[in-house]
Amino acid sequence: MANVLRKFINRSPANPDLMVALMLLLAIAMMVMPIPIVVVDALIGFNMGLAILLMMVALYVSTPLDLSSLPGIILLSTVFRLALTVATTRLILAEGEAGAIIHTFGDFVISGNIVVGFVIFLVVTMVQFMVLAKGAERVAEVAARFTLDALPGKQMAVDAELRNGHIDANESRRRRAALEKESQLYGAMDGAMKFVKGDSIAGLVVIFINMLGGISIGLLSKGMSFGDVLHHYTLLTIGDALISQIPALLLSITAATVVTRVTGAARVNLGTEIVNQITASKRPVRVAACVLVLMGFVPGFPLPVFLVLAAIFAAISFVKGDVVDTTSAGDTQKQTAPAQECPIAFFLAPDLMHAIEQVELQQEIARVSQLLSADLGIVVPPIPVTVDQQLLESQFRIDIEGVPVEQGVFDPSQLMLKDDVANIESSGIPYRRDPKTDRLVADQSHAPALKSAGITHYGPGEFLALRLHTALTRFAPRLIGIQETRQLIGRMEKDYSDLVKEVLRTTPIPRIADVLRRLLDEGIPIRHTRLLLEGLAEWSEREPNVALLTEYIRSGLKRQICHRYANTEGIVPALVVERQSEDVMRNAVRDSAAGPHLVLEDRQSEALLSQVRQILSNTAPGQTRPVVLTSTDIRRFVRGFFTRNGIDVAVLSYQDIASDFTVKPAGSVKFPHGLISGLSE
Repeated sequence: MANVLRKFINRSPANPDLMVALMLLLAIAMMVMPIPIVVVDALIGFNMGLAILLMMVALYVSTPLDLSSLPGIILLSTVFRLALTVATTRLILAEGEAGAIIHTFGDFVISGNIVVGFVIFLVVTMVQFMVLAKGAERVAEVAARFTLDALPGKQMAVDAELRNGHIDANESRRRRAALEKESQLYGAMDGAMKFVKGDSIAGLVVIFINMLGGISIGLLSKGMSFGDVLHHYTLLTIGDALISQIPALLLSITAATVVTRVTGAARVNLGTEIVNQITASKRPVRVAACVLVLMGFVPGFPLPVFLVLAAIFAAISFVKGDVVDTTSAGDTQKQTAPAQECPIAFFLAPDLMHAIEQVELQQEIARVSQLLSADLGIVVPPIPVTVDQQLLESQFRIDIEGVPVEQGVFDPSQLMLKDDVANIESSGIPYRRDPKTDRLVADQSHAPALKSAGITHYGPGEFLALRLHTALTRFAPRLIGIQETRQLIGRMEKDYSDLVKEVLRTTPIPRIADVLRRLLDEGIPIRHTRLLLEGLAEWSEREPNVALLTEYIRSGLKRQICHRYANTEGIVPALVVERQSEDVMRNAVRDSAAGPHLVLEDRQSEALLSQVRQILSNTAPGQTRPVVLTSTDIRRFVRGFFTRNGIDVAVLSYQDIASDFTVKPAGSVKFPHGLISGLSE
């Protein structure tokens, strides 16, 4: 028998279902079988320890879903606790004893006064029943209702992100499963809290049964005096009731902690979240310290106590820095992780966050967002600025859809200089080259002198905003999906209802979104919505290929495209691809699983890339950057070739040139004769 028991205990960690089954069987056994006092003491200790453990776990979970088994835990612990109450009631009435824990606990609480013990029990029970259990039940009920109401919309949002390519199928399944699990959790918690309330009511009934039964047995069967009976059985009864109600109280706190958690981007425990948010700004902490000082001078109040508390509050305010809760669109929160469902996030190292003036940074971010919206015609969502504890000193990182796209280092005590070295040296202002970034920098104290000398320079906020602008421009297509496309078309319905109706008749929303993303990928603004819709209405039904359809749409935007790359005189400088070289590229287009693209031989690629790099590098500062000009049918392949090889140059076709703009050749792009014929020279 001992060997069987040993094997069972050894297997239990690997078979947790056996432990749960054993706990239920033990609970049932306690209700019908007498339990030795020593075992009862052990079970009471286990019940207390389990309640404390659950409360600690609830404090350290990041989201309610991290403890999704809580409804089942509440059921099991309630059954176990009620069975334990039955066992202790049997001991109290049958033997007049209930174990050392209950006797000691009752004697400690009563402190020689039965009324005191009874009042304490009633207070604990009312707090648990009227405040914690009822409040947690109401929160769970409302949360379950709201979660179920919002479930279809959240599932549609996941489906939209999957269609847009923002997430893959595995991530989509994970998110949908999390949504279903969340709705089930709050629904189950709504019902599980009924067990906690019922347990509280049962505790009130049991205490009166034990007192009346114990007094009757003591007087009639044991011949005890009324005073002895009243003291003895009241002590045991109140001790038993409290030893049962306190774990129930802890379980109510556990449930209330879980259901009242607000799931945000910061996956931190409750204590960290509370401290971070309460001490996020030093001003309210300092105001509270001043109020405490004033309260200390109220007649009769202990002045030393309030002065000590005020000193503690003041010390906290000097340790914690300000967190400004503003964004370009209204509400950004400084936290330790990015907000969910927010496609763009700006992360700063802790020292960089505290060193930069947050209001100035948010103003710069708002300015960049407005510039990008006015330039490309896209709506930039709110961009939270958050702290990333894993970043090294003075580091920053920009994420789009959870993927880092821009990162670097900036010393907040420096100004970055963006000017000719000769101009900087002639000004006499001391500068140096930062070894970490290889940039020319100067101390913040020289800002007035740099401004007087007309030397371009950027502070931390301006520099970070510039890096944000670079990232958003490069990844602008990621900000356009089905939802944004539908909103863009919706804004046109009021003034161009017939045009919108015609477009939607021939072109589904996902196809329109694909065209918009392709335009943005090449830096073509989509703010000229009427021209876009007219092009879609004209060509969408005739051209099923989205890539070719985009080329036709570009034809309707030729004036806007030329204006984007022309100088002030309406001249578009261009690197013209020679006809024979075009033929080589045309013949080098190959189909693949990812679509057709340009595949050149190594020597051909190197010759082409070196020519373009050389010409672009010779472009003088302030001079209009030339574009590459080629035929319509290979334009997109040439552009893809340059992009894959790290050359950021606009590629236009002859169809993109409007009649009121002039093309001025700035050079030619061609293969050497030997590479055209396929033979070495």
